[in-house]
Amino acid sequence: MKNGVIYILSILIFISCSYENKDKCKKGKPDKKYEFLNSLKRKANYNYLEYITDIREFGSAGSLTNFKWLRKPENLEVTYNSIKKVGLFNFISRKEYQKPLFTEHYAETCWENKSLKQINENLIKCYSDTTGFEKYYQEFWKRRIKENNQKSSYKILVDIKNVYSGNEIKKNGKPINKIISKLYEYEIKLKNSDSTNIEKISIDYFNFLKKNELFSSAVNLLKYMKEYEYINTDITKLIESVEKDSVSCEKYWNWRYKAKWFKEIYDDAP
Repeated sequence: MKNGVIYILSILIFISCSYENKDKCKKGKPDKKYEFLNSLKRKANYNYLEYITDIREFGSAGSLTNFKWLRKPENLEVTYNSIKKVGLFNFISRKEYQKPLFTEHYAETCWENKSLKQINENLIKCYSDTTGFEKYYQEFWKRRIKENNQKSSYKILVDIKNVYSGNEIKKNGKPINKIISKLYEYEIKLKNSDSTNIEKISIDYFNFLKKNELFSSAVNLLKYMKEYEYINTDITKLIESVEKDSVSCEKYWNWRYKAKWFKEIYDDAP
């Protein structure tokens, strides 16, 4: 009987160890905590005009505590310059800029049937004289004054107007954040990619994310692209260059879900 108990215990221990081994996954270091990643959100569907109108329609821009980093005037200007370097027309075309909004959305009084061009020009005019302008425009500048970024906001709005009207005065040497600029540059490359170059862009993007210590985002990118067959070659070695530490699979998935930039996860297994 004693030998039987030992035998049963041995089997249970063996099963337990086997299960534990199967439940092990590899992960790397977490994404580096760049301050700007709390404010700048990647949009997977690349419909930037729709994103802007949805934010306004549903009030999802957030309270003063959200986007705290971006609300600082110096960060606001650097972010704008970084995105502008990629090219504003890559995000919102001139046609979209002049298109009346909310034709397919619930009407929002201050924006209804107005284009971004009209809204922008109203904001610029309201900066120095609020007379005759709707509540939205007045409160926009009250919020900017409260945040002490009204001058930077005004400067950016005027520059946007000049870019889309073709009256921009070219000035060199404006400060940018190279990582922000490159992140959006790769997003635009993916947006405009086709079957001939999407794999190369994805791998280049992965290497950039890895180089800048956005490890979990880098893994998410490759696994997402592989899942949807945008990548045909074997990516095992690339993934192994990031996924190093043996941990429980639960910790592995928590690691990937905490990606700060490329959050999409669709595969079912590591």
